[in-house]
Amino acid sequence: MQTIGIIGIGLAGLRCAAELRAGGFTGQIIGWSAESGIPYDRPPLSKELFGDYLHPLADDGLGDLDELGVDLRGTAGQVRRDGSWFVDDVPVDAVIVATGARPVRSIPGALTLYFADDAEALRTSITPGSTVHVVGAGWIGMEVASAASSIGASVDVWEASEHFLNRTFHGTVDDIWNQWCEEAGVRVHLGEPYPGGPADAVVQATGALPDVDFLEWGTRSRRGAIVADQFGRALNVSGEVIEGLYAAGDCGELDGRPGGHWTQALSDAKWVTAAILGLDAPRVEPSEVFSTQFGHEITLIGEVPAGDPGVREGLSIRWDTGAFLGIDAPRETSRARKALRKALNA
Repeated sequence: MQTIGIIGIGLAGLRCAAELRAGGFTGQIIGWSAESGIPYDRPPLSKELFGDYLHPLADDGLGDLDELGVDLRGTAGQVRRDGSWFVDDVPVDAVIVATGARPVRSIPGALTLYFADDAEALRTSITPGSTVHVVGAGWIGMEVASAASSIGASVDVWEASEHFLNRTFHGTVDDIWNQWCEEAGVRVHLGEPYPGGPADAVVQATGALPDVDFLEWGTRSRRGAIVADQFGRALNVSGEVIEGLYAAGDCGELDGRPGGHWTQALSDAKWVTAAILGLDAPRVEPSEVFSTQFGHEITLIGEVPAGDPGVREGLSIRWDTGAFLGIDAPRETSRARKALRKALNA
């Protein structure tokens, strides 16, 4: 194998390049990216919206394009197979799709938050005393609400479901988040679709979809992600591996696990590299979400089982499955991470 193409040079794509080099690949790596500039970390865009929000991934030791020898190009138009794989007209021996996701946009005039340019637009629109409507009480929505209220904006949040962070916690944490919102002066409207109304900024945070419309190959999951096996090898409708086509990060669903976790992008890169280079399988890592909201450091390790309220440990919650929600509890979170990792690799 001489040339590997990586479409999407965010966290997952950059880590694929880094893992390939670390695994001994000395051939050409060509990257395609819809964004100009160096790869940056996305979580700070919302967590540190009104602070130092732009964090180059290279500064955190996650990969430097120049040091990795990645030939970076613009947006990829198409992927085709004619004997060999081609990205546009460039022949490659393998294609890694790591294009991430794109935010759902259905409210005219609403702002979204996924790219650095989006963060800059929000910083311009949200100021002390401004009226902000946030649509969606998921991770991004609540981080934006927290950040906006912290600088003195007047914030309302609408959520169509009955719960905060419903897709993650299934109603388990409503009392915690409700108290935080009350203390911060954030008005929350659970179980209410957004009615519209005058506002200085409307922020839509109702989820994201895999950004794979350009790709004709492979089958898709219910949420539109590339279906792949545990090693990131894309599968066809019959469940057979499509040789030379891989997925990593939010655009893929590896072994039934939907993307969307920061740490999963790191793990996916290891599995894809192992498949391409014939290396030993890496260890299985638990999913992990980390957030900063209303002055609290929040980390969720593992997946929360629906219908199980778990056991409260102060503000933190532990589940029999090994999942753990740590709130301002770094030591307990570290222990839970190690325990669940051990269980997953037993």
